[in-house]
Amino acid sequence: MTTVFFDQIHVCDPSSGHDDIASLVVKDGVIADLNTPQKIGSAPKDATIISAEGAVLAPGLVDMRVQSRNPGFAHQESPTSLAKAAAAGGITSMVCLPNTNPVLDNPDSLAVLMNRNTNVGAYKWAYKGNDPEIAPPKITPKIAPKIYAYGAATTGLQDQAMAELGLLAEAGAVGFTNATKPIADSLIMRRIMDYAAMLGKPIIQHAEDLSLARDGEMNESENSTRLGLRGIPAEAEEIMVARDITLARLTGCHYHIAHISTARALDLVRQAKAEGLQVTCDTAPPYFALNDIAVMEYDTRFRLSPPLRSEDDRQAVLAAIADGTIDCIASDHAPQDRDAKLLPFGVAATGASALETLLPLVMGLYHQGLISMLRVFELTASAPAKLLNLEGGSLKIGAAADLVVVAPDRGWQIRGADFHSLSHATPFEGQPVQGKVLSTWVNGQMIYAN
Repeated sequence: MTTVFFDQIHVCDPSSGHDDIASLVVKDGVIADLNTPQKIGSAPKDATIISAEGAVLAPGLVDMRVQSRNPGFAHQESPTSLAKAAAAGGITSMVCLPNTNPVLDNPDSLAVLMNRNTNVGAYKWAYKGNDPEIAPPKITPKIAPKIYAYGAATTGLQDQAMAELGLLAEAGAVGFTNATKPIADSLIMRRIMDYAAMLGKPIIQHAEDLSLARDGEMNESENSTRLGLRGIPAEAEEIMVARDITLARLTGCHYHIAHISTARALDLVRQAKAEGLQVTCDTAPPYFALNDIAVMEYDTRFRLSPPLRSEDDRQAVLAAIADGTIDCIASDHAPQDRDAKLLPFGVAATGASALETLLPLVMGLYHQGLISMLRVFELTASAPAKLLNLEGGSLKIGAAADLVVVAPDRGWQIRGADFHSLSHATPFEGQPVQGKVLSTWVNGQMIYAN
């Protein structure tokens, strides 16, 4: 394989704490050396030299919450469009939910998703000469972001009986979840937690009390009353988190709350962590960047699950990101076709396309001075990789060269029509952001170049 030399670039690696100018050597798909300014090293013979002044080289993002829509729903997202969208977003690993058709509740269906070999395309460079310091590396077209998957926690995601967790774990499931619906039955949840604890796998929960949230259309507030929309109270999340933490204490299971969105649920997580329980959580950009005022024009791009919350909740999410209560930030990619969004607000499908906007929206927190650059990539790369025991999220010598090169100060405007995803619906339509992915690399091979 080609040796690649990233020459004097800002290397940001949260797994080691390195945050400085350095030169990075990639050989045979792994990171071979890191030359700091105090350890000046020249490019290896025959290496392709990559220079990107002002750019940041970091571990490729590990997105721990993606709805792949495959198999079964290719009209919403195809394997190729999913891979291209992830690559354009700097994502080198994706963990997909089991809400496919068939559901990922057995080893065979799990293998269908995880063994796909998707061609994201070879990206051509404009340079036509022969200068080895400028010429790009050869790009292997049949390489794409790595695909991992959660196994279904219950058979058919029906919350009636526990799935074959042991077989799913042997087949490669990185954890267990009921995807976009909670595991509502407390006895079933206890049994699932008991087995997951024995298997050393986390339970990922969409925390929502369905009896409170059923038929809800947006966050319950003065705004929902004004709009005449049925409300989903913040307590629906809080109650489920409280129950599950109690069961996690009983079973010793690693319990993870997906896309946490309310202040009181975050307080419960803080208390659980202080107690020493294995409780973690992630959030997604809508819950730190938007509030329920966005719904005032009935725009279905803001129809999400969980719903956009109050400004107080949004501020609480920001505080939890800053103080470390929130462990990771995921895209929560939930692509929907155009017809599913062209319906009255209350009956439109929930979800939006999010792979290509994750990094710039999280980087916005850096530009606001809320978090450091290291924390940006801890939240989106090293922490989710560590939480799920995955390769990736590190630039340590010997690690797979899954990388992203980003121009942190380059501004652009989010336009769904420009997405590689088949779904163009985004709650951030038209929003200016800073942070542009320049290239994405998997196993030392470039799969995206801007």
